[in-house]
Amino acid sequence: MTSGLHSLHVSLDGASAATYKSIRHGASFAKVVRNLARIVEARQRAQSATPHLRIVTVAMRRNLHELADIVALAFAHGVDSVFVQHLSHDFGESALPTPYLPMRRFVRRESLLAEDRERVSAAFAEARTRAVTLGVQLRLPPLDREPRGPVACGCDWPRRGAYLTWRGEALPCCMVSTPEHFRLGNMLERGVHEVWNGEPYRALREALASGRPPEICRSCSLYRRTF
Repeated sequence: MTSGLHSLHVSLDGASAATYKSIRHGASFAKVVRNLARIVEARQRAQSATPHLRIVTVAMRRNLHELADIVALAFAHGVDSVFVQHLSHDFGESALPTPYLPMRRFVRRESLLAEDRERVSAAFAEARTRAVTLGVQLRLPPLDREPRGPVACGCDWPRRGAYLTWRGEALPCCMVSTPEHFRLGNMLERGVHEVWNGEPYRALREALASGRPPEICRSCSLYRRTF
């Protein structure tokens, strides 16, 4: 409460322990909810407006039926914002390392972009109604099955922020979780400024702006505007 932290996003992909644990193996739904309540209680004791709290939910086939309940859970725990997104990356690039193939299969199995449109629309409508009733801010992703094309200027993430692995390797963004074949330099070894202003970063920014991005970016739901 005294650190000056402005916002805290809490990943919660289900309104029940069974659904949550089926997605995040080894995690404890009860512990996450308990800690969320502790944060809200501490914020109230400190009479602080910050940190602003948001629940972030990755919508997929197995948790679609719980979206409205997630909104209700947010309200019950003093969280006034819920951000729902699609799975962020389909791992469709041809050079995908073998260890990541199960992730590609998982996305193809769970993505709502291939789900029955009426089922998705009904779940979104229920969540939207619940949010209006409870006064919770709700962001829902687009229903489009097909990519709507990249934004005119391309993805701006590599212009406004760095994403690092625990080893200090700079990646284009959090969507690219495969440093084995796409790295922009190690900031721990070479320094932030050298890597940020280096040729790999410059080439990536130019490619994104040109409409001819690296293959790994073409599989990104943020770049394709299906996020």
